[in-house]
Amino acid sequence: MIYRRARNIRSDKTGVSNVVSLVLIAGIMISLMGMVFTTYLPAWGKDIEAQTLNSVMDSFMDLKSGVDTLAVAGDPGTSLTTKMTLGSNGGPMFGFGRCTGSLDLRMDDGLLEVSDVTGGGVIYAQSRGNVVYTSSNTYVEEQIIALEAGAIIRDQSGLPVLKGQPNLVINRDPNTEETTIYLMMITLEGETRSDSGTGSYMIKTTLLSEETTHYPMGSHNPDNTINTRSDIRLAITTEYSSLWTDVFTNMAAEEGLVGSDGDAYVFGDTPEYLITTAAGTVTLTLYGMVGDLALKSTVFELETI
Repeated sequence: MIYRRARNIRSDKTGVSNVVSLVLIAGIMISLMGMVFTTYLPAWGKDIEAQTLNSVMDSFMDLKSGVDTLAVAGDPGTSLTTKMTLGSNGGPMFGFGRCTGSLDLRMDDGLLEVSDVTGGGVIYAQSRGNVVYTSSNTYVEEQIIALEAGAIIRDQSGLPVLKGQPNLVINRDPNTEETTIYLMMITLEGETRSDSGTGSYMIKTTLLSEETTHYPMGSHNPDNTINTRSDIRLAITTEYSSLWTDVFTNMAAEEGLVGSDGDAYVFGDTPEYLITTAAGTVTLTLYGMVGDLALKSTVFELETI
């Protein structure tokens, strides 16, 4: 009798298990990477861009503060240096959050004029010059930040917001109607230029000249009654007409001036104001002024270092 030994055939599933494990691990890694790219990295990028825009705003605040400080000190030849932020190189992973911006020195923009309408439109003073930053973001909405006539303006989606007050003060005594108008005229000189990219660079601001002049508005009789009144006009050429209209309106209304309907001012009536806009120029006319018009004319040189 012949006996045959039965073969014991065992299946080896080790290779299959390894393949399944690798597929599962790859799926988990792909899911994690997808989550990182679609959720976390954009959030990091948005945070970096927001921080960059905050740094830009801080730079403009420092620039305005430096200009105001030099003007008040009134010592020609003195200078201050401001660090101006352009953009960011982004985060450590794949450069997410990298954002660039451009900074323009526009020496011929932002013309501001002060004149006496009563005296035949005699111009007392004028100034000009803007510093404008334009962002180039991926996650955060684009912004434009400008230093214009001493005011800091932030424009987002065509909606300008005042972030720093202009150097204009109107103070009227309701009992005597004596009014003081103080205005610091800022003229920026230097090379008209535009710089863009990431990082930051320095702007050196030097006070070249400063002069304060007082002009009488109206006059008094010997018995101190009002004899004549003056009509003063402030006109600024700007891309932000709606914002400057609001600025002028609020200043005049807070001092008790009444909005004019455009008719000729009658001597002895309550002082009025009228705001008009034409060809990008916003004009504030103050009717029936009696008091002092103080103009501080300053000239600054801006240069990058």
